[in-house]
Formats: sequence, C-alpha cells, structure tokens
Amino acid sequence: MHMKKIFIVAVVGLVLSGAFFLQKSLSPAAPRVAGIDAPMHAVVHKSPTCGCCANYITYLKRQGFDVEVQNHDDLSSIKEQYGVPGGLESCHTTVIGDYVSEGHVPAENIIAMLTQKPVIAGIALPGMPAGSPGMGGAMKGAFSLYSFSENGDVSPYKE
Repeated sequence: MHMKKIFIVAVVGLVLSGAFFLQKSLSPAAPRVAGIDAPMHAVVHKSPTCGCCANYITYLKRQGFDVEVQNHDDLSSIKEQYGVPGGLESCHTTVIGDYVSEGHVPAENIIAMLTQKPVIAGIALPGMPAGSPGMGGAMKGAFSLYSFSENGDVSPYKE
C-alpha cells in the first residue's frame, strides 16, 4: 500500500511538472520590434488621468515595445528635461534609448529613427491629431512629424 501511494505521488508530480513546462513552451515569446534585435524599452511620461495616453501605451506594446509608465501631475519639467520645443508639445513624452518621441508618433516612424540613428534629440507629432495611434477619429491627410535637436532646432522629419 505504501509503494502505491509513492507511485501515485510520483505520477502526479510528473504530470504537473510536464503541464508547467508545456505551458511555458506554448507561451508567446516577448514581442520584438521589427528591425530591432531586442525588445525596446520605452518610458512613457504622462498624466495619470489621460485616456488617449493609455491607448497609445497599448498600441506601443502591440508593436513590440516593452513599456514602462511614469505618471506625473505636471509634464512641463519632463518636456524641458528632454528638450521638447514648446510648439511641438503633446500629451505625453516617450523616451526610447537615446531618443525622445513626443506625442502620438506612429511606431514605424519611431522604428525608423531607432534603426537609422539620425543626429537628433527626437521626433514629435504635435497636438493630438485624429486618427493617430491612440487617438480616435479618422486620419485627415498625412501627419506632420518634426525632428528636434538638443539645441532646439526644429525641422520637418524625413526618414
């Protein structure tokens, strides 16, 4: 009788450990950003109550970014810290590696910046244009993206 209990415990243990490893092997791998070797860590600085910022964070995650959220009651010091020019401001500031992405910038533009490594501080999509990632509504024409340098120079962003 004692050997039978040991056998049953051993079988149950094997089944449970097999189920654990099977679940791990079927779990999806960490998403990757196309063209980037490892998941890119993005820090999104936002207001704690901003709904479109939450939508943008979900969008970034679906694009393969590893997103950290930092809520702030006042974003003006964050924008100043990262050199975002006043005319380019939006509702959130995202820091990815050595670059800044201001506003609802499409992932393909962020990825282009990360892979091409231009000599800029970042890119921006000013305001909160309808149809941009994280925003509702229909897109009306092409988005006006801008690049900005550490010294505050602003120019249209071209990939």
